[in-house]
Amino acid sequence: MVKKLFVLEFHNLSGHSLSLCTLISIFLTSYVCSRMSNESVLYFDNESYEKLEALVEKELFVFQWLTNVEKTVLTFKKPQFKTIQPKILPYLQECLKREHGPPNRRLLANAFIAVYEVGDSYSMYDTISTCLDIIKLKADNSNTTVKLGCIELLGHLYERLGRSAGGIFPDVLAALIKACKSPDVPIRAGCLESMNQMIKGLENSASYGFKDMCKTFKSCMTDKSLVVRCKASQALRSLTQYYSPCYTTDLESNISLCLKALEGTNYDTRIAIAQLIGRLLSQASVSVPPEGSKIKKVHHDDALSLLAMSFLHGSISILKTAGVDIVKSVTSRDVRVGVTEAYVYYFGEINNPWVVSNLNKIVSHLLDLLSNSKSIPTHIEAVYSRKCVSFIMEYIINSLLGEASQLELAKILIIAVHHQMETVKKNEGCDMSNIQHIISTALYQLSSVVSRLGTASVTLIMDHIPVNNTNTIMFTETLFAVLLNASATARLTAAWCLRYTATAVPAQLTALIDICIDKLEKLKTSPEALYGFSHALAALIGAERQCPLGMPHSRSKQVMLIAEDMLRTSSQNTRLSLPRTQCGWLLLGAIMTLGIPVVKPCLSRLMLIWKNAFPRSTKELENETERGDLFTWQVTLEGYSGALQSLYSFLVHCNDLITDDVIRRVAAICESAVNVLSHLPTIIKQHGVQLKAATAMVRLRLYSCLLKIPPTHYSGAFANLLRQIVSELVLNDQTCTTTSLLREKCHREDSIILGIWLKDNDHKTVEEQLLPNSAAGSGAVEHDSSCVYMEDNTDGWPLPLGVMILDTAVQLFGAVFPFLGDKHKQQLLTHFNQTIKTAKGARHQAVQVNIFTAYLTALKSAAENKCKLSNPDVLSEANQLAEGALTSPDPILRCAAGEALGRMAQVIGDSKFMSTMAHNAWMSLKSSRDPNVRTGNCLALGCLHRYVGSMSTGQHLRSSVGLLQALAKDSVTLVQVWALHGLSLIADTGGPMFRGYVLPTLNLVGELLLTENIENVEIFQCLGNLMTALITSLGPDLQMESESIKQGRRICLVGCATMQIHPDPLVQSAAIQCLQQLHLFSPKHVNMKALIKYLCSSLSSKHLLLRRASMSCLRQLAQRHPHELAAHRVQNDRYLCYVLMEMLDLEQDSLLCEHVRESISAILGAVGADNPRTWLVLCKGVLSLAANSEGVTPKQSDLEITKDEDDDGDEASLGTVTTSVKNPMPPRWTTKLFAIQCVKQLMVACKDVPHHVDIEKAREKLKEDPTSSCLVFLLSDLVRATFIASTSYSDQLRREGLSALQLIIQVFCRTIDPDYDDHPLLEQYQAQVGAALRPAFEEDTPPDVTSMACQACNAWISSGVSQDLSDLKRIQQLLVSSLQNLQTSTHELIISRFNESTSTLLRLSVLQAWAEVYVKAHNLHITGEEAEAVDILSTVGIHEQHLSELWLGAVRDFALLSLPPSFANQLPPNGGTFYCADTIDSSRPYYKQTWPSILHAATVWLNKNPFRKEMDKVTDMTNEDELFLCIGVIIEALCAPSSLYTSDIIAVCLESFAELCRSPWSQAKVSYSHATCVEYVNVLHRTVLTRSNSRIHIAALKCVLLLQESRIAAVDPEEEDRLEPGNSFLFACLEFVMCVLLRKFPELAPTDNGNVTVSPYTASSDPQHEVNEVIQLSVDVIVNLISIETRDFRVEVPEVVFLLLTGLFSACAVNSPDNNHLKAVVPYISQGMCSVIKKMCEVKEPQWYECVTATLLTILENFAKDETLSDKESYLNTLTVIICAAPPEASAISPVFEKYTRLLNLVLEDSEEVYQLKGLIAVKTLLSSPNTAHHRHNYIKAVADNIFKIFLSVKANSKNTALITEILAVQRLLLSACAPNTHQHLLKIMIPVLISLLGGTAHSSALAEITHLTQIYPLLVRDLFNLQPNLKLRLENGIRGAGVQQKAAPATVQQSAATSPAVPTIALKMDFSNFT
Repeated sequence: MVKKLFVLEFHNLSGHSLSLCTLISIFLTSYVCSRMSNESVLYFDNESYEKLEALVEKELFVFQWLTNVEKTVLTFKKPQFKTIQPKILPYLQECLKREHGPPNRRLLANAFIAVYEVGDSYSMYDTISTCLDIIKLKADNSNTTVKLGCIELLGHLYERLGRSAGGIFPDVLAALIKACKSPDVPIRAGCLESMNQMIKGLENSASYGFKDMCKTFKSCMTDKSLVVRCKASQALRSLTQYYSPCYTTDLESNISLCLKALEGTNYDTRIAIAQLIGRLLSQASVSVPPEGSKIKKVHHDDALSLLAMSFLHGSISILKTAGVDIVKSVTSRDVRVGVTEAYVYYFGEINNPWVVSNLNKIVSHLLDLLSNSKSIPTHIEAVYSRKCVSFIMEYIINSLLGEASQLELAKILIIAVHHQMETVKKNEGCDMSNIQHIISTALYQLSSVVSRLGTASVTLIMDHIPVNNTNTIMFTETLFAVLLNASATARLTAAWCLRYTATAVPAQLTALIDICIDKLEKLKTSPEALYGFSHALAALIGAERQCPLGMPHSRSKQVMLIAEDMLRTSSQNTRLSLPRTQCGWLLLGAIMTLGIPVVKPCLSRLMLIWKNAFPRSTKELENETERGDLFTWQVTLEGYSGALQSLYSFLVHCNDLITDDVIRRVAAICESAVNVLSHLPTIIKQHGVQLKAATAMVRLRLYSCLLKIPPTHYSGAFANLLRQIVSELVLNDQTCTTTSLLREKCHREDSIILGIWLKDNDHKTVEEQLLPNSAAGSGAVEHDSSCVYMEDNTDGWPLPLGVMILDTAVQLFGAVFPFLGDKHKQQLLTHFNQTIKTAKGARHQAVQVNIFTAYLTALKSAAENKCKLSNPDVLSEANQLAEGALTSPDPILRCAAGEALGRMAQVIGDSKFMSTMAHNAWMSLKSSRDPNVRTGNCLALGCLHRYVGSMSTGQHLRSSVGLLQALAKDSVTLVQVWALHGLSLIADTGGPMFRGYVLPTLNLVGELLLTENIENVEIFQCLGNLMTALITSLGPDLQMESESIKQGRRICLVGCATMQIHPDPLVQSAAIQCLQQLHLFSPKHVNMKALIKYLCSSLSSKHLLLRRASMSCLRQLAQRHPHELAAHRVQNDRYLCYVLMEMLDLEQDSLLCEHVRESISAILGAVGADNPRTWLVLCKGVLSLAANSEGVTPKQSDLEITKDEDDDGDEASLGTVTTSVKNPMPPRWTTKLFAIQCVKQLMVACKDVPHHVDIEKAREKLKEDPTSSCLVFLLSDLVRATFIASTSYSDQLRREGLSALQLIIQVFCRTIDPDYDDHPLLEQYQAQVGAALRPAFEEDTPPDVTSMACQACNAWISSGVSQDLSDLKRIQQLLVSSLQNLQTSTHELIISRFNESTSTLLRLSVLQAWAEVYVKAHNLHITGEEAEAVDILSTVGIHEQHLSELWLGAVRDFALLSLPPSFANQLPPNGGTFYCADTIDSSRPYYKQTWPSILHAATVWLNKNPFRKEMDKVTDMTNEDELFLCIGVIIEALCAPSSLYTSDIIAVCLESFAELCRSPWSQAKVSYSHATCVEYVNVLHRTVLTRSNSRIHIAALKCVLLLQESRIAAVDPEEEDRLEPGNSFLFACLEFVMCVLLRKFPELAPTDNGNVTVSPYTASSDPQHEVNEVIQLSVDVIVNLISIETRDFRVEVPEVVFLLLTGLFSACAVNSPDNNHLKAVVPYISQGMCSVIKKMCEVKEPQWYECVTATLLTILENFAKDETLSDKESYLNTLTVIICAAPPEASAISPVFEKYTRLLNLVLEDSEEVYQLKGLIAVKTLLSSPNTAHHRHNYIKAVADNIFKIFLSVKANSKNTALITEILAVQRLLLSACAPNTHQHLLKIMIPVLISLLGGTAHSSALAEITHLTQIYPLLVRDLFNLQPNLKLRLENGIRGAGVQQKAAPATVQQSAATSPAVPTIALKMDFSNFT
């Protein structure tokens, strides 16, 4: 270690100029200082400790010291630590003798363990002896805490280092066993926990004490303290693994003891005992007794028998009397729930293969539990027993069975139902009531299995299921047989199962409906058949909204007729009157769930039916009351309730149809029903109590309907209604029924003091049976038959009738109460107060609960409706009502009273009332010691602040906070809990006004966290909530570094650490929430690595709350720190995302699964592109595991969360009871669905990264970073994954797989395979693509799958991947086969099975696919790729004509469906080409998805075949109709809000408009009206104004160009286009083009003086080629303006044109690396200017010359402003072109000439030859142009000097031959332009230079020029040679030398060819040059 440190220090200091001795000295000094600093941390600073006064400061000091000790000790090596250990131990032992809270005791134990692990353990015996001495001391309150610390230390020592202290184990054990008899509960619990830890640490080494420990544990199993029971159960469970008598000889006695211990337990204790029972039985059933032993082997059957006896009788003890077994009669609910959970743990303990192979036995055993009368003594108990059995089966299904086993289980269940039905037949006439519960439970679980399997269950539905060797049954036939059962429970559950079947396999919905309709017709005389098949039909109709394919609209009409016929004929047959009435209304209510398309056409008829169902007047009602018998009234009341239920269904499902008129009519019907309500007591008196249930159902239905109507519409019925509601609430029927809504009406945050967190638990299904004052868990399908079509899940199954009536009455009272007068409010409250006072016994509490729930609901409704309570009498009664319950012994009533006081303060809004209530609470808290009084008033204070806010309660804040802080330290735990909760409410709503109380409150929280007894879980939960509120109150200020903030942050971090080590999951979840808030506001102070590690470990918790909290925090971290989470590894060195993915299979909680998916998606979106291989391996692994691979271990890392079976943190959970790694379950289809969605997300994340889609760049990336992964290298895996998904058994998975395949084609279609030039990489996968697509086109494939397959086919064909026509035709043939879906016969077949809109979807998808293929071929034809275009067009071929008609028909349909609702009466009554009139609303989304492509194809076809036909066969439209139909659809889309359509759709619309405008015929139609053209341009202007996409701008510019062409061709020469906004086509075009240019060049906007301020173009995100194209098209539009303008405006328009072109030119002609691409369009702008000038020259006017001159001057001035930024080349070329094109009158003026020649000389004088060349070209252009002939000499004079300088500087060996060529051409032009008397002088300069060029690179040019001059000026040349003979000699030598070089050149070429190696004709892919 020293060596390493030295090397490190040496490297750090080696850069300094120090000697080696100095370096060594520095190192030794730093090393010694570091050791001293580390050691100093280990020593306890007693002096500083004694200076601290506050308890919280002392505990924090010890906490920090112990934390540092543990961390620092672990950094030492053993030899180094030996010298330090003797110094540390005294401090630790001294700390052991002090009183500390649970966190410090835990840290102290950890510190001792760290010391003994790193150092020597010789002194551990002394420490243990010290602990024993303390434990043996006489019991005293002063040393209880010290004893607890010693006991805890012993437990941890033996758990971690037990074998090192085994010698003293007997003494320790004896001391702990003796301490277990202590009267202190914490001492007993601590001893049990320590012995549990001993067992885990010593294992079999502790066998000496197993017997004594077992005896002690058993004695504590029946302790009065539930904490002790829980600890004893956990310890005995650990002992069971090593002590065989527990599960052999003592098995029955232990089970009996556990059952006895279950009585009166809470959740934690019940779970611990259930785990113990499961462990005992599993150990007994899997263990094998030794040979020769008398111990009897316990088989699984024996274990199940023991569990069954426990479930049924609550005991396994049997008393034998006279040969008769007498057992206990009824099992208590505590025991039954505990045994149910024991079943779960038993199945979890044994191995999966046994469960899978014995499913038949297990199912039979569980169902037999319901056949025993002991489990179903009453109806409610039967419901509870069914829930228990269902809970066990749910666990088996979710956690132990894969999909293949689930399918097998479904067969077993359906066979069990069949056997029960056979039993009923054989014993017809006997009492078989218990069988209904068996059938109901079996069918419910069957529904659950089918819904989980989804479309994979189609084999179960369609295949024959063997019952035995000879007989088989059918799934649906068995269910239909149950529908004929006499039991309503069985019938309703069968209907429910059919509904789930239809939801899982939507393709079967219509077939099942047809069977039910047929059965109703054939068995119309059977009451059982009417009931059964009507409920089944209603359930199937209710499932329609969950089936994406729906059912045919005709079936709804058919069911409507059946319902009406039942109601009409109900009176014809007395025997069938009741069933027909009930079933008719039931079907009518079910039809309402189909929504507006079905209900709207028959709404008036329905209103009449509902109205006629009730008496029309009071007199008619009285007459009916006087007549009729019991049966008549039973039928009548069923009719009333059925009508109201169907009306309620209408109000729920047809909200858009509920207008004011409909509400008025419905209210009238309800008022008639209220009148009936007032006569119901009379009817019951006349005809007996047999009508009581029927009348109760009428009341329930009426209350439900009234809740959906505003109370103001039935205010006239308030009197009768309230009389009945009050009667319900005060229980005038003398029952003790209570509402189930009170807990719901209390605030969710108050659950912490009510203990109702069980609803967020995995065991909610069974645990909610034990909640007091609640009907939760008693819901069943038979309580309300309408639930088969109303509810979507079993969580909302109806409660018993009496409870449902109370619930609706409570809600209705709350809705009506705010609208009553003060007099009636006072009367009601007074009556409530009197009723509560007079009620006695159990009825008193029931009445109080009902009244208070109603009152709370009324207050909440008043707050929502902003109604005030201001009457003093009303307030007095209300206050009396609330204060009476504020001190109730029932905690939920106290909670409701506090909530009511807060709501009252909110509604009253009076500060005086608020002060009064707060003062009363203070006085009560100060004067009373009663815990009930104190708790109620604590919550009241919190609720006052919660509902009124800190601003209104600021003056009371100090007193409230002070009182609650004092009560938080009360000796009564209950008071502490409520005070802390009230304080958290104030802190949560205190805002800035609470800021001054944050630090004192934090100190209080820290003190309680560090000192409070760990068993007081509720206190820790409240402290966690309070700390969260305080952190939120501080907010971002937590990042500050002030002393107070530091102290607060320190307490927060310590508090979080304290709660993290707490054993209770609720406290741990509170810690996670605190850490989450800390990370949100102060992330730098949170240890991210430790937090992630802790969260990941919590994901394997057995508690749903903890898993939810962990996942919620991880979700937040995934959005802020995705890279850290992606790199984090968990168990078995696996990535976190692997664990999250497998959680989707294990978890059943929808919210948790949603958070998991969101977290994975967030991480994938952030880091997926960095490492796609990891993600693809994960997703492919999920998809590749076959459904039948159960029991096969995957080759990759295991996908199961594993945990030590003996981990004490194991608590119960359905969601995460892990299976053995040896037998992992394959992923479920829902997980595979998410995996393929992740694959799609991965491709989206990578598609814009070049090295992921380009294989060449990928190889370069791989060379740079060999560890990187590129998606293009994983293409085979991508194709494989999508192939697996596309050919799956799940239709949803197939759709996503095909969608992913389409995305692969779109992303990689342009990727070229470098090994095969010009061949796409995807070409090699065309076989896999075809195989994936082919099954989707089979006949039995659902239409939505085929629809997606069509899109994938279209993507493949349009991509151009297949270059071989034969290969392309394989995919083309699939697309061709889809055309049969457009045939009438196929359409009729589809609509006979699915909804008509499904056929619309399929046909539109086919048309869309063909349309996109057609457009693609058209685009290829335009771009010149004829071969590929012909290949694709061959696909369309003979179908083109027919397809075009269908395309136009689809466009017409879309146009009709886009009309506003006010034009609905103009729609075709029979529908359109592809939609049915009855399914318009459901068809609209499909048109919105497909219309752009179809419209584009239609316009392309119309342009290609320009309106040849007179009338369309499909749409009956003329050519002009078709044209304006398409234009209308396009214009409507362009004018729509920008958020309605995407940019791609708008671009397609513009391209379609351009296609229409290309035909001459259509151009004439489009431009026939000047105003119409103006509107078109205005629409295009708005489009580019609201869209920034360059593709849209390009398409819009092309459209304007076409409109300009049409106007130019159609304009009348005499027509005038005045530049008037709104009326001028010219003005519209100018506006449009200016808008486009400003989107790219905002600097072109004119200034106040009318000038254009030009600045460099700012680079945008648009592609460069698109920007260039926009500029070019804009120039074309600007230039065309000259052709459109008329003679009256020949000046204004050119000025604007030149202004725009000049500004555009100046913005593009700049020197900038980002804008180099703009230089390419500068010549185009120049040509545009020239075109304008040429058109102007046709009419010579002085004003135009001035315009050209101004343009030239503007350009020159722009250049002069910043010559360094401006591009000289672009400016020179443009000015030269303009000057040459312009007339001399415009360009030859002095300012232009001077500035231009200055620029020209600047270019010629440039040192770079490139610019010199450009200058010479400009000079040549000037001298050659006829427009500059008159001023040619002026230009020559201006530039001659620079030209000759360049000419004289030319060298013979110059490589720039272009420059030489140009200078020679210019010299020739100069010579010809000069006067004859100057020729001789010029030749004297030119010829010597030309001769010097001979023999060089420009030899031929120079020689040609000399020859030319000799021919033109022979005399002058001869005189020159004569005067200078040396020139002639030089000329001859130059010509001769050039000839020698020409001869030598071929020889050199031949020699080099001979020496160079021959190039092979076939290139090898591998380089063998390095091989020898």
